[in-house]
Amino acid sequence: DLMDTLLDCPNVEHVERTRLVEIVGDMSGVNGVKVRALGSDEDTVLPVEGAFIYLAGGGTKPITDFCRTKVDLDENGGVVVDEDMQTSMPGVYAIGDIRNTDYKQVVVAASDGCIAAMSIEKFLNNRKTVKVDWIHR
Repeated sequence: DLMDTLLDCPNVEHVERTRLVEIVGDMSGVNGVKVRALGSDEDTVLPVEGAFIYLAGGGTKPITDFCRTKVDLDENGGVVVDEDMQTSMPGVYAIGDIRNTDYKQVVVAASDGCIAAMSIEKFLNNRKTVKVDWIHR
């Protein structure tokens, strides 16, 4: 299976029973992750050149408690949006993991943000269409 294939890679280490404390880095980027073993008070820094956080087996429910009574949520707790990223409350937009889609990637959140930004500009200026800065001829 895919997990076994990944774990068989010589540059992959599976660290069990730990919690991520901090992603460590500087202006050049990520250079480590600080973790703490369950039941321990000491942190360990693992040297890495990047970090991809995946919360397998739980922790994937979006934190939407703050807006639960304000906008519509789907059966999994994600904020429901239209194609413009607008919620059920006009003028309120939601992007990224709070939407609780199957695609938990930064590029998806960035795309959502672009759509929302252009939609907000359209909303604030009472236009029916998005204003683009190019025209195909």
